[in-house]
Amino acid sequence: MTDEIAPVYNAATIGADSILLVDDTLILRDRLAMALRQRGFRVQTAGSYDEAVEVYHHSPTDLAVLDLRMPGRSGLDLLRKLLQMNPDVRIIMLSGFGSIPASIDAVRAGAVNFLSKPADADDILAAFARGDEPSVPTGEVSFPAPSLARNEWEHIHRVLSDCGGNISEAARRLGIHRRSLQRKLRKRAPEDPASPEVVEDDDLD
Repeated sequence: MTDEIAPVYNAATIGADSILLVDDTLILRDRLAMALRQRGFRVQTAGSYDEAVEVYHHSPTDLAVLDLRMPGRSGLDLLRKLLQMNPDVRIIMLSGFGSIPASIDAVRAGAVNFLSKPADADDILAAFARGDEPSVPTGEVSFPAPSLARNEWEHIHRVLSDCGGNISEAARRLGIHRRSLQRKLRKRAPEDPASPEVVEDDDLD
């Protein structure tokens, strides 16, 4: 019995040369940009709706990855704007746990799919590779609550981003020792909870 080899996704296998990343968390955005450049993409980045529109106007891309929740106008607003600017752009929406139902709305508005944050380059490219017709639940969806560890991980990275990557300042704001913060940052993000369960309408009676 042979082990299955995981597919390798890059610009050539996805059939796209360029991608726009929009996320107000600088560190996560930069890490993802680096990983996608290593996979052959021309990468543009932005941290807000206005910045993304400006970047896309001057340098359009084949693909886009948008954070749903950002300061100012949301990723859903940006999704609609980018599709207005270029109906052929293919978009993945990234969401935190509390915004997954809104991400389903984004798919219905034209996104290729949505992923829970944090998602790495392979997660994102795999979602693009699955095609433009994601399965969106028609019944009510039950979303598992995130773990405390996952909430902590996301909060730490948000604070670190707000501090411009300054670990000492982030540790001060978080009320923990700098070395403790460094240890937490070296850890991989806790696993997602189980996938959402679709509750059929008949089960709601």
